[in-house]
Amino acid sequence: MSFVPSKRLLWIVALVIVPAWLVLGMAGAPLELLVLAGVAVVGLAAVDALTSSHQLDGIKVELPPLLRTSKGKIFDLDGVITNKGQPIKALRIGLPLPRQLGVESPEAALFMPADGSAAKPMWKVQALERGSYTIPRCHLETPSKLGLWDMRGAVDCVCEVRVYPDLSRERNLLAPLFFRKGATGIHQVRQLGKGREFEQLRSYAPGDSYNDIYWKGTAKRRLPVTMMHQIERTQEIHVILDISRRSARPLEVPPGTGEKDPFAPKTQCERFIQAALVLALAAEQQGDRFGLMTFSDQVHTTLPASTGRAHYNACRDALYTLEPHIVSPDFNELFVSIGNRLRHRSLLIVLTDLGEPWLSESFLDATRQAARRHVVLVHVLGSKEFQPLFHRNDSIAHADDLYHRMAGHMMWSDLQETTRDLKQCGVHLTSSLQETLIANVVSEYLNVKKRQLL
Repeated sequence: MSFVPSKRLLWIVALVIVPAWLVLGMAGAPLELLVLAGVAVVGLAAVDALTSSHQLDGIKVELPPLLRTSKGKIFDLDGVITNKGQPIKALRIGLPLPRQLGVESPEAALFMPADGSAAKPMWKVQALERGSYTIPRCHLETPSKLGLWDMRGAVDCVCEVRVYPDLSRERNLLAPLFFRKGATGIHQVRQLGKGREFEQLRSYAPGDSYNDIYWKGTAKRRLPVTMMHQIERTQEIHVILDISRRSARPLEVPPGTGEKDPFAPKTQCERFIQAALVLALAAEQQGDRFGLMTFSDQVHTTLPASTGRAHYNACRDALYTLEPHIVSPDFNELFVSIGNRLRHRSLLIVLTDLGEPWLSESFLDATRQAARRHVVLVHVLGSKEFQPLFHRNDSIAHADDLYHRMAGHMMWSDLQETTRDLKQCGVHLTSSLQETLIANVVSEYLNVKKRQLL
């Protein structure tokens, strides 16, 4: 508990006590009278401070223990204030909000009800950055009984605010996907192939392929037996996020968009997180099992494939606080962990950056073994500058423009070479702009599912 002079005390001293001392001193009043008046004023202020020192002892502030919101959203932060101690009328409360939570005024002035009921202040807070933020305490201030002091104190009221990535724009762009309920509906979609999942055995019928004959069952029953397969309904999808130093690169502002959206993702890591969460929603809609891995120079997070809202919340909680690690990625460590953990054939979607030649070579060497067992898709963020030298028709006005285009041509050539090398190992690489990354990731996933590559 602390106290500071109130405005009332300062005005009394400035407009009453000091002028009175000056008038009495100029009128020839005895010095003892001036000292006595000063002692009286100081004593009155001291008594007021002592009698009001416990005014905030009975104040209890309750905030929601956990709040969830999305980046850029405005939410209500409600509090409940009760008083079981000395009655007070006016109260001012302030919250030490972190800079990532914007509010017009962190302070609120209110009057405590005379009947002893609770007061309920409310703040309009805007989430500026994703992450987890804690409000450990709140600060209180109330005037003393005579109003000469402002009594101040702090009360513990732990409140955690979790700010998740905003997926509203991506969900709107991919709305047709989220309205599809698996394979049901009035429109038939052609499924390629006959399916790989075993359904049942039946007696051989003329026209059955020899590849479908179950030879062990045929030998046991001494009659031809055919295996019947069905289209796989539930498959395992694993998204692998690279959070090494390359993921800290800032994103390009799409041309023609004007000023950059302050709540748009700023780094590749944030865009990868959005893509992973949207893909988790897509897998849930398609009835597939979704898993998650994050890595840099080591594997940081591994969530086994599962379904359901609780599993999606677990994936979201594992991603929303991710920040890039300023280290080089270790692809060998990643695929060794994949070989030890994933026993079933799965779709592996790797979100990474292979913008350096040695990274491409390292990824190619590490993924050979995994590509024999799993379906591996790689998505990297490209740039509009990664184009052939004479792809654009606009003229070159300066030598610097030529050098700039040559650099883009070299990057495009390296990316094409990496794509060809990975294709020979059965790995498909896709380069996307940051505004089309999520749509391309979901499209590749649905294409794999349609072709029954798993």
